[in-house]
Amino acid sequence: MSPAVGIIVSDNAGKGPLPLPEFLKLVATLLVGLVSGGAAGAVLTEWYLRKRGRLQKIPLIERVNRQVSPRLQGGITLARNVGDPTHPQLVELRNLREYQLTLRNTSTVHLQNVEIQFEFPAADVQEYASPRTAVSKTALLKLDTVPTDARAYPTVFRWRIPHLPSGDSVEFTFQAVDPPSESYEVALYNSDRVIVERVDGEPAPARNSKVWQVVALVGFIGAGSGFGALLTEAVRFRQADKLTAVKEAGCDLRVLTSYNRFQPGSDIRVIQNRIFNLGQSCVVQSDQIDPKGPFTIGAGDTVTRERLAQSRPKLVQTEVSVGATGAPLKKTVIPLYAEP
Repeated sequence: MSPAVGIIVSDNAGKGPLPLPEFLKLVATLLVGLVSGGAAGAVLTEWYLRKRGRLQKIPLIERVNRQVSPRLQGGITLARNVGDPTHPQLVELRNLREYQLTLRNTSTVHLQNVEIQFEFPAADVQEYASPRTAVSKTALLKLDTVPTDARAYPTVFRWRIPHLPSGDSVEFTFQAVDPPSESYEVALYNSDRVIVERVDGEPAPARNSKVWQVVALVGFIGAGSGFGALLTEAVRFRQADKLTAVKEAGCDLRVLTSYNRFQPGSDIRVIQNRIFNLGQSCVVQSDQIDPKGPFTIGAGDTVTRERLAQSRPKLVQTEVSVGATGAPLKKTVIPLYAEP
C-alpha cells in the first residue's frame, strides 16, 4: 500500500508582505537605533536581545489523522497476508489509522542537522517521509533509534534534516495497524531555540492588526521625526532568501543567497551564500562567492561562504563557472546578493 504524499513548495524570495517575525525584528532594530545613547536605548536593546533568543515553536500540521474504513467501494476490502509465506491467509484490516503530517519551519531560525522523532502506540506501523525538503531540496537521513517508552510507544522513527531554512517544509506519512488510540509523540532534537508543536489543520494566518499595534507603540516611544523615518524604512526593507538551481556541466546545485545585519542597529550586513550539491562532485568558481578561487564541493555536501557589506546588498546577476571534477568549467549567470 503506497501512501499518497503532497509536497508544499514555498519560496517567498522577497515578494509579498513581510512576515511578522521579521517585521518585529526590523522594528526592534530601528527603535534601538532611534533612542540609542540613553536609558531607553539600553532597555530596548536588552528587550530585543532577549526576544531574539526566545524559544520559538514550529508546527507539525496534522492534515490527516483518521481511521481508514476497511470497506471500500465495489466490494473491495483492505486485507493483509499472515501466517506461512508459502500458504498465506488474508486477514481483514479492521483498525487501520493513517497520519499525514507536514513539518513547517515558521521560525526565524535556519535549522541545521535537526532530528525529528515520532513514537506510536502500535507495534505495526508503516512509515514514509518525503525524500527531500520542499524548498532547499535537502535529502533526509533516516536514523536507527530505540523506543523511549517501549510499553506505551513500541514503534519509533527518526530522521535527520541537514538543512531546513525558515519557510521550508517536509512531509511524513504513517499507517498504523490496530493502534489503541489516535495519539502519538513527536519531538525535535539538536535545536536549543526551536521546538515542534502539533497543530490540527492549516494554521490561521497572522493577523495584520498585530503589526499595526507594534507600529503604533513604536510611534509613541520614538515620537517626532524619527517615526516617519521608521515607517519609511519598514516599508522599504525586504529581508529575503533567493534559491536558484544550477544544472550545468554535469553539476546539480542549489544556491541559496541571503543577507542580514552584522548586529542589531549596525549598517554592516553579512552576505551568506550556501551551495547544496544534489549530484556528483563539482567545482565552483565565482569571485562573488569566494574571491580566493575555485573550490570543490562533494556529492551531497553543503558549502557556505560569507562576506561583509558596508551597505544594504542588492540582488544582482552574477557570473558563476561550474563543472564536474576533472571536466572543463561552464559559465552561467545566477542572482546573488552583492554590495552595491
